[in-house]
Amino acid sequence: MTTAPDPTALAPDGLPRSVVPGERRPGLPLSALTHRLAAAPPALLDARVHPAAALADLAVSLDGTVLDAAWTAYLDGVLGVPAATAHPTPTTRAAPGLLAAWLLLGLHRTPPLAAQAQQVGGPAMLLVTVVPAVVGLLDGLREPRAWVADEPAREEIARAFLAVCGLLPGGQDAAAAADAWSAVSTRHRREVVAQMAEERRRAEELARRLAEQRAKEAAAQYANY
Repeated sequence: MTTAPDPTALAPDGLPRSVVPGERRPGLPLSALTHRLAAAPPALLDARVHPAAALADLAVSLDGTVLDAAWTAYLDGVLGVPAATAHPTPTTRAAPGLLAAWLLLGLHRTPPLAAQAQQVGGPAMLLVTVVPAVVGLLDGLREPRAWVADEPAREEIARAFLAVCGLLPGGQDAAAAADAWSAVSTRHRREVVAQMAEERRRAEELARRLAEQRAKEAAAQYANY
């Protein structure tokens, strides 16, 4: 039995793993994506929206592809919607995927994304490939509307989207993009904070043990007088 790859594991270049074959290519300016995210309609993240149905509509808009029931069921699972639910309530998993789809809808005709779509069979296939990867990478890090609430949040999802698509932000090489990802990634920052807290705990434990040892040694010396 093989183990499913960890969607949060980074590629050797320090960026989120691409779902598009081949080396990373120069992509769009980051500002093009963050501006698009700032203009995301509130209805996109409305809890009453069925996220898989929304993605199916977007697939039709992209290139006329009609996703069948099997695809819809798969996307329901990806987006955290319980099966056999008459009125599904999207979880926080759905938001990054829907926003990734919103980016693709507006930018799929740009040369960088058009080239990547061609690698996987067209814009709709890029959609159903990229959305699960973005969801796996960003799941649970923010509440749905927080992803578009401020510039750092928009930058995080924009950089994640580009990396998953196999693209670098315009004007940045892989090293600069990886450094920027480390700075903006919520998951990375939380891991750093957790590591620092663990190191502090270990240092405090070591100091406590040393203090106890010194106290025992001092007591032993006193007893010998």
